[in-house]
Amino acid sequence: MKLAAIAGVTPVSLQSPEHTERELAALMVTARGPESSHDPGVLLAAREAAELAHANGAGLVAVVAHAGADPAVLVGTVVVADQPHGPDTAADLRHYLADAGGPDIQEVTESRTEHGYPVVIAERILVADPLRTGPPSGCQLQAVVIEPDGRRMAVFTLHSVTGRGWLDLAAVLGRLVSSVDFAAPVVAARAPWSPADGSLR
Repeated sequence: MKLAAIAGVTPVSLQSPEHTERELAALMVTARGPESSHDPGVLLAAREAAELAHANGAGLVAVVAHAGADPAVLVGTVVVADQPHGPDTAADLRHYLADAGGPDIQEVTESRTEHGYPVVIAERILVADPLRTGPPSGCQLQAVVIEPDGRRMAVFTLHSVTGRGWLDLAAVLGRLVSSVDFAAPVVAARAPWSPADGSLR
């Protein structure tokens, strides 16, 4: 499977959780400005994203940036199902996410990529207070691209801590997701995702 190199998406190393955390934090500080190096939220977001990505075998971890937005963290993973996907897989997934996603789910939609693959998109607004009285603690967008008649799903999760410029960040993710090509071979000798060949295991 391959992805296109998209402006605004900068992948980081998956050599170790520590490498991933350091590179994520450095890219977020660069995007937000040097004063953000004193923001404990930046380091916490980088650490949590790195740990989660490595625990789930992610093939892509990146910072998504836009001039009008605070940077967001993107994690991409390929999931392999036990059975080949049928024609109703996307609809079933859309209904499942809408029903089981909880009160944070704002919208669940279904679309197609430029290669014609079905994609299900779920948007969440996260809140800091369990009683839902506090302000939003961030925004999350999850896009699941389904390999028709195959077993693979490419799962992309974009998380912004502040939510500033969220629509611009979501548009960048949309361009990346639309470029998914399941038919392209993976170059096994490279890292899980590299802008040199765009392959994602």
